[in-house]
Amino acid sequence: MSSNSTIPDPEQKAATGSSNWLIYTGILWLVLAAALLIYQTANPPSVRVEWETATELDTAGFQLYRSNLPVGDFELITPELIPSQGDSVSGAQYTFVDENVAAGETYFYVLEEVEYDSSTNRYEEDMFSYTVPRVAWWAILLSGISALAGLALLVTGLKERKQ
Repeated sequence: MSSNSTIPDPEQKAATGSSNWLIYTGILWLVLAAALLIYQTANPPSVRVEWETATELDTAGFQLYRSNLPVGDFELITPELIPSQGDSVSGAQYTFVDENVAAGETYFYVLEEVEYDSSTNRYEEDMFSYTVPRVAWWAILLSGISALAGLALLVTGLKERKQ
C-alpha cells in the first residue's frame, strides 16, 4: 500500500512558522508607522494659553489678543469675555485653547483684564509666544523607527520563506 502524502519535515515547519511570524510582525510595525502619521495629520494644531492670577479685585473677566509679530496689531481672539473666577483674597487659573492657528507659525499673545467699570489693564510685559510645530518630533521619530523595524522584519521573513 503506497501513499502519495509526504511527512512534513519538522525543521521546515518551524522555519515556515518563524518566517510567518516575522512577516506578520513586520506588517504590524508598518501599520503602526502609518497610524502615527495619520494621527498627526488628523489632529489639527492648537495653542493652549494658560495664566494664573494671585487676586482679582473688581475683575469682570479677561480677553486674549493674538498677533504674528511681537509689535504687530493684536486682534481679539476670545469670542466672549472669559469670566472672572477669583476674588479679592484668592485668584484663579485660566486656560484658553486657540484652535485657529497654522502649523509652523509663531504667535504672540497678550492678556487684557476687564474691570466691572469697563476699564482695562493690558499685560503686554507678560506677552506669551509660541511656535506651532509642523509635526510633533516624537511622531516623526516613532514613525521612522516603526517603518524601519517593519521593513526589516518583513524582508527577513520573506527571505526565510524562500529558503
